This record gives sequence, C-alpha cells and structure tokens, in this order.
Amino acid sequence: MARKKRMANKPVEALIKCPFYLRQTENTLICEGVLKGTVMLTQFQCASLKRAHYKQSCFHEDGGECFLAKSLYEKYGE
Repeated sequence: MARKKRMANKPVEALIKCPFYLRQTENTLICEGVLKGTVMLTQFQCASLKRAHYKQSCFHEDGGECFLAKSLYEKYGE
C-alpha cells in the first residue's frame, strides 16, 4: 500500500512579524543578510530551541531579541 504524502503545515509562519524573515527548514531559519544579496542561516540543535527563538524574536515586528534584526534595522537607519 502506497503512503500518502502529507503537506507540511507551517502555522507558525502566520505568527512571524519580523520583516527580515524569509523561510525555514526543519532546524534552520533563513533571513535577510546584512550584505546586499545575501541571506543568513541560523541553525538550531533542536526544534525546541528554534521555537524559543521564534517567541523571543520572530514574533515581534522589531525582531525582539534577535541580533541580526537589530543589525538590519541599523542598516536601514530605522
């Protein structure tokens, strides 16, 4: 019997407010990079650490505690 492929459900993306967030993989966040035309990868050892980062940073419009978001806001002079 063939297994059905399931679509990945990513409801967490509906909660992300940081303007620099681009996408995610299992344990990695991909965000705009500081240098033009680059991206930054933040890799976590486990999903629980990634969830904690979401709550502290990605769920906030100002990037919360994320040093990358703070650097990007400085880049854009906001």
